[in-house]
Amino acid sequence: MDRDKAIRNLEVILEKIHSDTDMSQLNEYHKLYKKEISLFKRSAAAAWLFMYYDKRETPSPRPAVLPPISIKSPVKPPVKPQIKLVEKSRNIKSDKIKSASEKPAVEKNLSEEESKQLFISIGKNRRLFPREVITLIMSKTSTPREDIGIIRILDNYSFVQVRDEKADEIITALTGLRFRGRTLTVNYAKPKSSEADTDNN
Repeated sequence: MDRDKAIRNLEVILEKIHSDTDMSQLNEYHKLYKKEISLFKRSAAAAWLFMYYDKRETPSPRPAVLPPISIKSPVKPPVKPQIKLVEKSRNIKSDKIKSASEKPAVEKNLSEEESKQLFISIGKNRRLFPREVITLIMSKTSTPREDIGIIRILDNYSFVQVRDEKADEIITALTGLRFRGRTLTVNYAKPKSSEADTDNN
């Protein structure tokens, strides 16, 4: 057994569970697995499936990018380039409208009176983005999108604003969870003065 390759494959599997898996379908497999395999044999069955996967898979966390296909186009009449420019202009406007509509989804701000700041022990060094924090919280708790506010992603950790009544549920659900190859620590954020001291250190 190539131990290093096996460990990398475990990290890939854990990452794909949270970022590239249909959770409803996974739950169906999970239910079937628990129903058909007795409690005493589940660990051995899981180890066998991992061995089977590891012998056939080489870790590749990111999907391979296929080279662009080159297609020779026939000579176009003079009118075509003008139409193409108009279409390109429309696409640019459409992209701007889309960006503008998506930004508030990440930058939703909750009032300080009804919210809490949470600390999460993962940041930019694990290629984390605000949309992934939102997806993680919503998939592991009963928290709706409107109860998640401003998200700040720093190098080694992040801060997320959440509704008061959801804070304890989120801390309980995410603490100890394996995500992006590491075990998460989630708790109430320190006051801003303490945050500044942490950043300076």
